[in-house]
Amino acid sequence: MSSLPPPLPPLSPAAMPTATSAAPPAPAARKKLSSVAIGLIGVLACATLFGIVVLAASVWLLGIGWSLFTDQARTALQADAVVQEHIGQIHTMRVDLYRTSLAQGSEEFVFNVEGDRGAGRVQATWVSADSEQEILTDGELIMRDGRHFALPAADDSELETETETETESEIETESEIETESEMQTDAGTSLEERA
Repeated sequence: MSSLPPPLPPLSPAAMPTATSAAPPAPAARKKLSSVAIGLIGVLACATLFGIVVLAASVWLLGIGWSLFTDQARTALQADAVVQEHIGQIHTMRVDLYRTSLAQGSEEFVFNVEGDRGAGRVQATWVSADSEQEILTDGELIMRDGRHFALPAADDSELETETETETESEIETESEIETESEMQTDAGTSLEERA
């Protein structure tokens, strides 16, 4: 015996469709869009297209800016003696956006760097000297094995030379001012003596 259910009984003549009832229903009258609706759709389409163009241009400019900044930062890092010693020639350098967002200063950026001698993370403060150069002012190199190295802002000898030069020029300026004021006082005194 089969496990199929019994067949259905045939349809009654009342349930069967007839030729007259098979006629398609009359189509509903379609309303024509008003000129205001067409104008609004056009304005919305233009605004959407304009927004997409502005967004694409912003993303492109942001990408160009990041790449310029990264190239300048790579040049500054490559010139640093600590980076040369522990990383070597930098092959890859990527901005770590998550750690950069957690950094305290607005000029502080975090880069993941890989080079000939090792790999690590640089967390540093950058100052723009001009549109062509970024200067590493303070930072730290953290190697993958956990060692930490301070990244100097400049050599101590350079800082001492700059300080000495500024001090000497300040002393010369002060002595010139004192000499000029003494000369004016002496001239005023000799004029009073003559009178």
